[in-house]
Amino acid sequence: MAKRRLSELAKEYEIPFDEAMNIAFNHLTEESISGKGKNTWIDEVGQELFDDNVPIKDVQPKEYRGRVRNLCPHPLYAMVHVKEKNGCVKMRIAPKLRAWTKRFTMVRLKQIDDDTYEQIVPKLR
Repeated sequence: MAKRRLSELAKEYEIPFDEAMNIAFNHLTEESISGKGKNTWIDEVGQELFDDNVPIKDVQPKEYRGRVRNLCPHPLYAMVHVKEKNGCVKMRIAPKLRAWTKRFTMVRLKQIDDDTYEQIVPKLR
C-alpha cells in the first residue's frame, strides 16, 4: 500500500475533511504526513494509525409507530400497519407485552433488518 490522499481517506470513512485533518495532525507523526491543505498525503504507517483513531458511528435502528391489524396464529407475531412503509409488516411482539397487545392498538416498533421488526418496550420512569 502506498501513500494515499487524506481527502480519499475522509470519503472512505464518511467523515468531513476538516475532521480528518484534525485527526491526522493530532494523532499522526510528522513523518507520516506530507503536503498541505487538500493535497495532504498519508503514508502506510500513518494510515494504520489513522484507522485506529477514526471514531466509529453508532447505527441506531429506525423506529416506527403503527396500528396492530391482526394477531398471527403464532403468538410471537402480529401484523402492524405502518404509514411510512405504506402497508403491513410482521412484527415480533415483546414477551412483556404479549398479554396487552390486542387488535387496533398503537405500538412502537424498530426495524432490525430489511424485513425484521421488533416491538419496543416502553420505559417506565
